[in-house]
Amino acid sequence: MAQVGIQVNTITFNVLIDGYAKSGQMHQASAAYREMQARGLVPDSCTFNIIAARAHKFRLCWDHRLDDAWELRLGAIEQGVPLRVTGFNALIAAYNKEGLHEEASELYRIINKLGLTPSSSTFNYLIMGLCNQTDFIAFSAYINGRSRLDYVNEAYQAFAEMTSRGIVPNNITYNSIISALCKAGNMTEAFKLEQNMRQSGLVPDIYTSNILIDGLCREGKLKMVDNLLLDMCSNGLTPDTVTYNTIINAYCRAQDMNSAMNFMNKMLVAGCEPDIFTYNIWMHSLYRNHMLNQAGKLLDELVVVDCSPNSVTYNTLMDGICSDVLDRAMILTGRLIKMAFKPNTITLNVFLSHFCKQGFGNRALMWAEKLREDSYVFYGATRNIIDWARREMEDDPQANNEDIGRCMFLEFLMFMTYEAMLNSRSSKATHMLTEKGFDPASNSMIRKEVKMGLAVIACLLLNQTFLIDPKYPSFCLINPCYERL
Repeated sequence: MAQVGIQVNTITFNVLIDGYAKSGQMHQASAAYREMQARGLVPDSCTFNIIAARAHKFRLCWDHRLDDAWELRLGAIEQGVPLRVTGFNALIAAYNKEGLHEEASELYRIINKLGLTPSSSTFNYLIMGLCNQTDFIAFSAYINGRSRLDYVNEAYQAFAEMTSRGIVPNNITYNSIISALCKAGNMTEAFKLEQNMRQSGLVPDIYTSNILIDGLCREGKLKMVDNLLLDMCSNGLTPDTVTYNTIINAYCRAQDMNSAMNFMNKMLVAGCEPDIFTYNIWMHSLYRNHMLNQAGKLLDELVVVDCSPNSVTYNTLMDGICSDVLDRAMILTGRLIKMAFKPNTITLNVFLSHFCKQGFGNRALMWAEKLREDSYVFYGATRNIIDWARREMEDDPQANNEDIGRCMFLEFLMFMTYEAMLNSRSSKATHMLTEKGFDPASNSMIRKEVKMGLAVIACLLLNQTFLIDPKYPSFCLINPCYERL
C-alpha cells in the first residue's frame, strides 16, 4: 500500500492485526504490531482491545506469555488509551488458567482503581478461578448462581467440568441444575440428570421431586405427575405442602376444578395443613371463575384457621371486587378494611387498570397526575396502564362510562390506596383536602345518607361535586358507611 502511495494509519493496522489474529497467523499479527510502532503510529483503544480481548490474543495468554500480555496492558494505560473491561477479562481468565489466582485478583483491583465497571464475565472468570482449585464449595456456589439466573448452559458446563475433575456433586448441586433445566422446559435432560444422580449413588429427595413436578406442571403434563407421585411413594418419599400446592395450582390453571379439589382432599387426608399459598391459589381460581361469594367464605376460613392473608390475597380479592356487583363488592371491601388491608404498587395497578377496563380512563390519568405531583415513580406495569388510558382517551375523548356508582366505588378504593401508600412513604405525608369542592348543603345531605348506611346514594351525591374540582374527590364523609359494613 505504501509503495503505491496509499497512506496507512492506525485503523489500517487494526484491521490487519485483527485479520491475522482471527486466521491464527500469530507471528504475522505480531509483526504487523511492531511495524505499526516502527512507523510512529500510536495504538488506540481498538488496537489494545483486539490484542487483549480477541479469543487468542496473539496466543500470548494461551502460550504462557502472560508477561508480554500484561506489558501490552501497561503500555495502553501509560499512553492514556481508553480501555474496556473485556481486555482485562481476557487476562484474568488467562491468569486463572495458569493457577495464578493472586495475580487475577490483583487485576480485578486494578479494574476498580481505573474506574472500569466489572462485567458478569469478570466475576465468572474469578469464580471459575476458585473452582480451578478443586473447591467443591466454589463449584457448587457457581452452579447454583448460574442456575438461579437461568444461565443453563453455563451451569451445565461448570457441572460437567466439576465431575470431570472427580469432584462429586451432592443433592443440592444436582437440584440446582435440574431446576434450571425444568425452568427452561428441558424436561428430558432434567430426568436424565435425575437418573444420573441415582447412578452416582445419591438418593433424590423431596426437593428433587418437587422441582420435577413443578417442571411437568409448567409443561401441562399432569398425567406424568401422577406417575411421579407413585414413584415418590415407592421410594419412601411423602408429598409435602409444596407438592400439593404445585399440583393444585396446575389443575386450577387447567380449569379442572374437580381434580384440584381431589388433590386438596388428599392433602388434608395426608395431614398436610394448607398454608397461605394454598388459599391464594383457590382464591385466584374462584375469582377467575366469577365465584366471589365463595372467595368471601374462603376469607372467613382464613380467620378461623388463624392463617394471615398476605398482599397476594388482598390484591386477588380487590381485583375481583372491582368487577363484581357493586353492593356485594362494597360489603367485601369493608371486611378487607377491617382486616388491616395494606395496599402496595400491585394494588395501585389493579385499580388503575379497572378504571381503563370500565370506561373511566380519564380518572386513571387524573390519578396518575396526582401521583406524579407526589413524586411517585412509575415502573413498567404502571406506565403501561397509564399509556393504555391515554390511548383510550385519544381514540375517543368523549368516551365515558355513565355508571356513577361504579366510578365512585373505584374512586374510593383508589383514594384508600393512595392514602396508605403516601403514609407509608413518609410519616409526615400531607393528606388530600377533604372538604374541597363541597358546599354546606351537599355535605349535610351526604352525612345524612352516610348515617343511613346508603353508600351508593352518598356516592351519587358526592359525584355532583366532580365538575367543581374532579382532581381531589373527598371520601372522608363516606368512610363511616364502609366502617359499618
